[in-house]
Amino acid sequence: MRQQLSKIFSKNETQILWPEDAKLFFSMLKETWSTFPNILERKINDLLDEALPTQMKAFHLYKTCQRENLWNESFEKFVQCIDSFFSIPRSERRKSALDAHLDRPLSMAIYDEFHLDFHCAIVNQSSLQNIATWAHYTIRVNRKADSVVISDDVLTKTLQTVTRPPAHEKAENITFEDFCDAWKKVVFRLFGRKYDPEFNEILKELRWLKTLPEHPENETPEEGPRFVPTIYLTQTEIDWTTAVQAAVLDNSEVPRYPLSKGPTKQRLIDLKRTISLYNIVRTTTTPEFLKHRDSIRATILSLCDRLLKERAR
Repeated sequence: MRQQLSKIFSKNETQILWPEDAKLFFSMLKETWSTFPNILERKINDLLDEALPTQMKAFHLYKTCQRENLWNESFEKFVQCIDSFFSIPRSERRKSALDAHLDRPLSMAIYDEFHLDFHCAIVNQSSLQNIATWAHYTIRVNRKADSVVISDDVLTKTLQTVTRPPAHEKAENITFEDFCDAWKKVVFRLFGRKYDPEFNEILKELRWLKTLPEHPENETPEEGPRFVPTIYLTQTEIDWTTAVQAAVLDNSEVPRYPLSKGPTKQRLIDLKRTISLYNIVRTTTTPEFLKHRDSIRATILSLCDRLLKERAR
């Protein structure tokens, strides 16, 4: 098997796709697809973690703080202060961090007004585009189709619809069905009913995936919204994972793992092995390997996203 694979590569392609690496990759790809609706839900709602208040929301908070004698300087300086507060990861935000910027501690009732939803938040468009790209590649690879209804453009417009809701529509705790409703509206607005048959088939499969249990039968998920980290990452590991994610999104060369001994944590080992496959197919012209490029790309993006979201903070 190894000799056969070696012959497929050109002289410049010295790395070999070992059978165990391929088995690992397809296993991870299958897991990503089976949990796609749930992962997409989390990705959409997590956009609020790094969102900033709209100008109108910021002005409302400014006037409230003035009225309560919490702030007596300019609006411009107030915006700088609250932007600094909202730059803290949402899970780490504390009232004390906001109190430090104000003339005196604010009440819990006023602090609650600093809560953001999609009605009053400015979402990071780069993060939104990353979700659209990930969703596009994941659906394209697993459905083995490249329909216009799953294009980057359509999925980006769908996410923008979800994250810029009218006043009467849902603005937080977005579900996969909320995403599907917005998706249908965007597809109909752009194409009418031209692609209904293939679009309905895609929706049917994705909705079926949503009915599957996300946790193995022998595990009971934690109740409530408490965040439970599943892995501890050093700053070096965080920086490398972030750099890998950025490189794959840009279709550029993936940085090497920074420590010569290599990663020791199994999930990072799995990521490094998948990157080895990606490095092969990123520049190959061999059809046998080229056809796996998008699926490997989608898998790496999913692995990086889960590592960064599930790490201890």
